Amino acid sequence: MKKVLRGVVIVALVAVMLLGLTACNKYKWEAVGPLTNGETQGNGTLAVAQDGYLYFVNNVADDASLTKDQNEWGANGFNGAIMKSKINADGTLGDAAIVVPKMFYTDTTNAGLYIYGEWIYYVARSQKTDNKGNLLSSLEFMRTLTDGTKTESIVIVEDLSTNYIFTSTGLLYTKDSNIYYVDLTAKKFKATEVVSEYTDILVSEEDLCMFYTKASDNEYVQGNNLGVVTSTGSAKIIISESAYAPDGVDYRTNPSTLFTLDIVGYNAKDNSIYYTKTCKDADAKVATIGYALPDDYSFNKANEIQFAKKALSTIYTLGINVGIVDVSSATIASYAKMDDPLVENKSDELTLSSTITILYEEDGYAYYLESSKLYRANLFVAGKVNKNAYEEKVSNVTIGTKYGAPSLLNGYLYYESSDDATYLSRIKMEYNEATQDLLKGYIVSGYKAYTYPEDADYVINKDDEAIKDKVPACVTDADLETYISKHKTTKE
Repeated sequence: MKKVLRGVVIVALVAVMLLGLTACNKYKWEAVGPLTNGETQGNGTLAVAQDGYLYFVNNVADDASLTKDQNEWGANGFNGAIMKSKINADGTLGDAAIVVPKMFYTDTTNAGLYIYGEWIYYVARSQKTDNKGNLLSSLEFMRTLTDGTKTESIVIVEDLSTNYIFTSTGLLYTKDSNIYYVDLTAKKFKATEVVSEYTDILVSEEDLCMFYTKASDNEYVQGNNLGVVTSTGSAKIIISESAYAPDGVDYRTNPSTLFTLDIVGYNAKDNSIYYTKTCKDADAKVATIGYALPDDYSFNKANEIQFAKKALSTIYTLGINVGIVDVSSATIASYAKMDDPLVENKSDELTLSSTITILYEEDGYAYYLESSKLYRANLFVAGKVNKNAYEEKVSNVTIGTKYGAPSLLNGYLYYESSDDATYLSRIKMEYNEATQDLLKGYIVSGYKAYTYPEDADYVINKDDEAIKDKVPACVTDADLETYISKHKTTKE
């Protein structure tokens, strides 16, 4: 990204918009650009594209001490707001403006925005307070038209760490180990409990569903069930506690047929789910399993694929017909299908300097985070870990994952910038292997002119041209000192 936005224009626009707000119009906002309603890219992340516009969460900060006044609609300007920028033909962004003047917030990692039709769906701290006027730990699910002119409240949940998914017709969310569904097509929004007392959950952003495990409804049965809640709010048990009992065998009195299941992964490309099985009998048989889910989520134990005779807790999935990768430690290895139930088909091991989080694969390379930095390597060859993989550091930016996982959108990696007070940033993923120049990150909402004091005891880093004589267009006074401190060098 070679060009940056002119923050002066952005600040002027926001100032005009803020003057139009009044306390009695909690959800009133001026029109921002056209009303878009086409297909979207990036749903469930912090940056979503639609009809040539990018909608993004400007920055997300810890708001544990947020006051009621600070939480008002339009009270914080750029801070935590959802913004809208035009995507130019060359990929640069322009005409940035606030479309939702409300602080986006959730304690859940991997949460984000959703856009369906002409509505932006999101979550923020609610205005509910205790008898002393302090904000309660509650979230408000909301939606706003893509031009910002109308906002509706959907439901308030007394849980800051709720898991959630917006679908085109409904909202799924969790509270107190229960899963709820709200029909967004109804005249009035009403939450309905669809699963109670789950023990574990895996949220699939790609297929817009929630997989869960829960104890058997029969308290005398020690096994558990694995189920799914679909995008329409219907719940279905996929694997029941009796699934492994042969015909004619009472699973309640034969512990060798009872297992505890724990979900460890999902691959949307082939609709496969991965889980560990721990037998309840004295032998304590353990396995890591993959299962390709039919469209109706039916189960046939003969179609389970065993990859390991141990419980792998943190995996990266290569596909049900390829294998899985154990990424629970700095030493990684892949596991293919076990043809012999007693012999693991494990690759050679590759030891890296620390644990990694694999983001995506492209052109024979896996791009991943290691100690919050971006690397790439030819980690896999023919579905197996390559013990001779060559690791390259492709960027020196610090990538945060506390509020939202990095996402790839139209050739740009969007991420929470730990270098820049959690402002959403992006990297143009065009690594030049010949020159090996490190990729630089840029604040998505652009920069504004700023004159550093001549008598300051610091200078801006010479290699940080992106912010020389600039600061982020949306930086607050509170963030300014922190921002400068991360980019300055003490004068010699």
